[in-house]
Amino acid sequence: MTSAEPYSDNLEYLQEALLVLNLRLHRQILRWRAGHHQEATADELLGLYISDREVDALLDGLYSAGAPPDADALDHAPIATINQLLAEADQRHTARTAATLRVGMTPRLLTLAQRLDLDTFEQDVLLLALAPEMNRGYERLFGYLNDDITRRWPSVDLAYGLFCQDLNQRVAHRQAFVPQAPLQALRLLHLSQEPAPVPPGLLTRLLKLDERIVAYLLGSDVPDPVLDGLLTRLDSSSHPQPPILDDTSRDRVAALCDYLDCKTGGAPVISITGPDHLQQVQVACYLAEQARPGTALLLLDGEAVGDHAHPKDVVARAVREARLAGAALALKAADRLASVGGRAALALHDLLMAGGRLPTFLLAAESWDLSSSPGEAPLLHLELPAPDVEARRRLWSVSLNGHAPDVDVEELAERFRLTSDQIAGAARQAYTLASLRSPGDERQVRREDLFASCRAQSTGPLDSLAQRVESIYAWDDLVLPAQIKQQLLSLEHWVRYRHVVYGEWGYAQRVMLGRGLAVLFSGPSGTGKTMAAGIMARNLELDLYRIDLSSVVSKYIGETEKNLSRIFAAAETANAILFFDEADALFGKRSDVKDAHDRYANIEVSYLLQRMEAYDGLAILATNFRQNLDHAFARRLQISIEFPFPQASDRERIWRQLLPLSVPQSDDMDLTYLAGQFALAGGSIKNSVLTAAFAAAAEGSPVTMRHLVRAVSQELNKMDQPVVRADFGPYYELL
Repeated sequence: MTSAEPYSDNLEYLQEALLVLNLRLHRQILRWRAGHHQEATADELLGLYISDREVDALLDGLYSAGAPPDADALDHAPIATINQLLAEADQRHTARTAATLRVGMTPRLLTLAQRLDLDTFEQDVLLLALAPEMNRGYERLFGYLNDDITRRWPSVDLAYGLFCQDLNQRVAHRQAFVPQAPLQALRLLHLSQEPAPVPPGLLTRLLKLDERIVAYLLGSDVPDPVLDGLLTRLDSSSHPQPPILDDTSRDRVAALCDYLDCKTGGAPVISITGPDHLQQVQVACYLAEQARPGTALLLLDGEAVGDHAHPKDVVARAVREARLAGAALALKAADRLASVGGRAALALHDLLMAGGRLPTFLLAAESWDLSSSPGEAPLLHLELPAPDVEARRRLWSVSLNGHAPDVDVEELAERFRLTSDQIAGAARQAYTLASLRSPGDERQVRREDLFASCRAQSTGPLDSLAQRVESIYAWDDLVLPAQIKQQLLSLEHWVRYRHVVYGEWGYAQRVMLGRGLAVLFSGPSGTGKTMAAGIMARNLELDLYRIDLSSVVSKYIGETEKNLSRIFAAAETANAILFFDEADALFGKRSDVKDAHDRYANIEVSYLLQRMEAYDGLAILATNFRQNLDHAFARRLQISIEFPFPQASDRERIWRQLLPLSVPQSDDMDLTYLAGQFALAGGSIKNSVLTAAFAAAAEGSPVTMRHLVRAVSQELNKMDQPVVRADFGPYYELL
């Protein structure tokens, strides 16, 4: 016996598989004719009836397309002859299929069956449903066998008649059509159901192959169009291998790789949580590659699925697409489906039940309860914290790739606590800024490009919780005693050289908590506390956010803590300086417990103390009344700076700085007198100068002593201070 020839391609395989199906259909037609007799003629039911002669012609046409034995000889062949031809054709098809597999080619139907765990009966059903997609002649044959010309698709009953030998097989294969079985669960085919008061039974349901499966079986790898914009393919080569992680996370990932190497049976569901989405995706890609080399990752958008009208259908199609592509599936924002509930939660349930040979990844920003998840697949959890300083340094080195040779990546890594995708985004934005300045030369990335890009990446939730404060001042504009200025400069040095002390000098290994700095600015109103914070932020190229206490403190129990938690959580990722103005209103002395409200007020302060100790950035607390601050809270502040009320000499400097030579002014200006006579803080002096300047501009004259004196009297009235003739002396008449 000569060895069987392998099929030349997928189409030739399908053609011979259809030849076997044609013989089965021929046998079924003969059986059907034996059990039925015509009660009407073709003339009576013209257009609604298929004659035996037309059926024979249709069979001849199908045989001709499949190049079988002599079709004419089959027209009146008995069932025994058809059975013999069917056995021979089936044997030949089986042998050629085996030969095809031996030479390394797998027909699409067999590949689909392997990847979707289909048995022989389910494969036969798919081939049956594929037939009318390849030749419309099958439609009239199916109408004939369904005894209804309008039902032109194969029915479940026809599938049983073609592929089941007895009632036991029919009962056993009924499970292939339940919603949990692959044919329906993975949307391989649809069981059509005609609208009726009473739903029809399973046997009368028609089998319609899904368009994506038709395309796949005919050789197309174009993804399901239903998933456009929802599913993204990521190859392992698109991300660094292995991912850039801190030591602890790297050990956890290595342990998972060892587990995947030793695991037999079903693949696990791996929940990956953390604030860094790109890092989660990179780890999922890496683990998929470790589970099976060359495996791609399909990333499904959980936010979009949660908002979709049919989330269960989307998830089913995504699982199917991953199986067809031999890829692992990852669902980002997986907790979104659980929180939405309803059909979205059911879609997540289906995903957990899907199983498979490759891991399924659930990506989320925060941990969520999966303890009661369904399915037999092992459930593993991997928590990935935000990249530490060393990981950020390596991420910067990869993202910049030598394009910023003069930039200190250690400083970038320490100054800005960015995630992986934020670092990549900041680098791209810096390249754009550099190319706009020097077209075609991305290597001209400057420090200011990167700092501006990092600040842009840091903006987010904090913008809705606090007010960003811009500053145009420098240290020379701030009039303070030299000792106070030196203290302020030391704060700036603390932020600027963190990467040296904690990184190069190794203090990061000795100080695990409280690497941030909480500073108290105290002193009378208008002495420069806000101005100093703004100057510091401007020099450090960081954003300054002023916390609006009215939006933080709440009369409702527990709400203040929630507001504070949101602020500190947002500040951790914003890489900003927090400025709590009039902090004594929030951080006042803890009271004696007299009632429940006192007890909860004390809890608010205690909670704040804990958050301040854990915060990793710079927080500046400003108060006009230091004596009102809680002593326990004050002890936890690393630095306290008292802004003194300016003396006469300092006040004169402030007057003169606010009246530079660019301002037109008369010769009668006596700033020394104003500074000596009126004990005004810097803020009040600024208000007075501006009031005088606008008054002079309205008159079309330079600023005169009259304008200044009147502005000072207005400022005194605003502060409920008396306007006394003795204070104004010779200038009282100008009022």
